[in-house]
Amino acid sequence: MRLGGVITVLVLIGLGFATAYFVTDDWIESNIEYEASVLNEAKVEFDGFEFSLLNLKLKWDRLQVANKNSTMENTFETGETEFSMQFWPLILANKVVVNNVKLTGFQLATERETDGYFEIPEEEKDQEPGFIYSVVDQVTSQARKNAEVKFTDIRDDLNVDSLMARIDIRTDDKIDSLRNGIRKTYTKWDSTFNNTNINQEIAQINKRVDSIKVQEFKDPQKVVAMIEQVKKLKNQVDSLRNRAQTLKQNFENDYGTSRDEISQVDNWIQDDYQRAVNMAKLPDLDVQNIGTALFGENLLGDYAVYLEYVAIAREYGSRFMGDDGTERIPRYEGVNYQFSDKYDLPGLWFKNVELSGRTLSDVAISGQVTNISSDQKKAGEPIEFNIGGVDENQVNLSLTGEFNYLEERPRESFEFNYSGFTLANAKLSGSDLLPYELKSGKGDVNVALNLTGQRIDSRIDYIANDISFDFASVGEPKNQLESLIRSAIGNTDQIDISALIDNVDGPLRVRLRSNVDDLFMNALRQTVSEKVAEAKRKIEAEVKQQVAGKKEELAAFKSEKEAEIMDRYNEMQTRIQEQLDKVEKKQKELEEKKKKLEEALKNKLKDRIGIDY
Repeated sequence: MRLGGVITVLVLIGLGFATAYFVTDDWIESNIEYEASVLNEAKVEFDGFEFSLLNLKLKWDRLQVANKNSTMENTFETGETEFSMQFWPLILANKVVVNNVKLTGFQLATERETDGYFEIPEEEKDQEPGFIYSVVDQVTSQARKNAEVKFTDIRDDLNVDSLMARIDIRTDDKIDSLRNGIRKTYTKWDSTFNNTNINQEIAQINKRVDSIKVQEFKDPQKVVAMIEQVKKLKNQVDSLRNRAQTLKQNFENDYGTSRDEISQVDNWIQDDYQRAVNMAKLPDLDVQNIGTALFGENLLGDYAVYLEYVAIAREYGSRFMGDDGTERIPRYEGVNYQFSDKYDLPGLWFKNVELSGRTLSDVAISGQVTNISSDQKKAGEPIEFNIGGVDENQVNLSLTGEFNYLEERPRESFEFNYSGFTLANAKLSGSDLLPYELKSGKGDVNVALNLTGQRIDSRIDYIANDISFDFASVGEPKNQLESLIRSAIGNTDQIDISALIDNVDGPLRVRLRSNVDDLFMNALRQTVSEKVAEAKRKIEAEVKQQVAGKKEELAAFKSEKEAEIMDRYNEMQTRIQEQLDKVEKKQKELEEKKKKLEEALKNKLKDRIGIDY
């Protein structure tokens, strides 16, 4: 049952009432229909729409909300509805406040006489899909993938050559592209080392050092001055060594990126292998995913519909957060007066909506939706809903929850329960492993969903009780697998299925398990399991053969080019070190020369002093 959309569309329809109370019925009706249709992405239409300004009453005989995914069908419709607005908030503050609305004749999925298609304005089409819609896409993609798995079509004579001819092996091209990238990187660094002025500076330093003739110096002061120049040359060599080290680091970063890319080759091969397996429609035979293959299409498909209703509410939830965008007029200096905040109310506020009607399965339902407002912060209350019913066969239905936009992060939560419905003539699965209808049984479904910001935590539980399968109508088993499955589930009177969809601990996860997973897994192990394994081995061998040796050739090519550049660097580093040694040696020679000249000068002074005495 899909009652989540009822709450959402009720909210959307109410948005158009706030500013239209003083004009004609036709103008009000057309504007509300247009705005609601934009939000619904399909037609929203009223019959017998009337507005009375005299007694502030609004009524309609029928409301139809078209299904955007099937426009000849209504998501729901209502019968006669009438409500009155509070007088003073409307007159004094232009606020539409409604204490109570009785929404009668509610029905789901009714047929339409005309097409409900609605052309969405371009500015609405360009909006970003949002977080919840991205979750819907992932869930529906998973459901679609499950629907494509065909277990009974698996053959043991898989023509690998024919299959591989249809597969675009992408690893070859990626390796070639990576090889070209390495070649460009090598060419860049080869040019860098060829054109660097480090070698020129080494030559200039070497020439300067060679020009210093230590033995020719006679004046200690000139030697001291030359020592200072040699120290500057030494600093220059140290600078060259640092620049060469920076070149090496940048080079290693570039080639490190290539190394990381080479490590992805195995992943590329695995991707090619997985595409071939998918094209061959070979399932992953694992007890962890057998539940998804069996029941994922049905459960995840329904879950995506529930989530779409929440997405609509979230998409337009900002309208309930209290920011009306009104420009504030600056105040002038003057006397302060204290005004009552009695009518500081939301522009639109339906305090209570009483809903009654019937579901598709003819369960009479009733309930309340409270505090639909255009400004939840002024209303001080979230939208809350509580709808339920029971029929004469004790089939129960309930939907409770809230859409809360009072806080910084939007929060939506609801719990839906539908129990005691008949499963006679129903199918529990769309998988070819379980194609049988049920002769009898009762079903219970419970959906719990909590969304806070971009954190989603949800669970679906489906229980089929007192079931019996109708094997007779499909005849004798066609193969060993079908025979084993019938034997496995023939005595099963209850099937429990649980689906967990959350991103609490990281990326979105979709997990399904059932109490019959092991039964099906055992049947598969005895029959198609070996066929699947052999087919996968053939595909894996063929994929690896087509890229055989290329990873090793690529790694060898990279190592060769990397070694060539490292040789260039090592050669440069050797020359720098040789030059540093030469400068230091020259400095030592000058220091020794300075010492000798100073000693000689002292001796001359001593000699002169001795002559004077």
